[in-house]
Amino acid sequence: MLTTLVLVLAGITAWCVASLALALIVGPMIRKADRRRAADREPLPAERRPLPGAIRRPVVH
Repeated sequence: MLTTLVLVLAGITAWCVASLALALIVGPMIRKADRRRAADREPLPAERRPLPGAIRRPVVH
């Protein structure tokens, strides 16, 4: 019983470590490609840019 529990926890830990390693290796490669693609595009015109405070929430008193 204890051996099974230890093996299950070791497997879960190995899965988490492998997932983190994959994310740390693949993530920067994807971001680099996104930056290159964004640099090739022309910026949006001023009237099409999203405004950060554009969504108004009603004020309840």
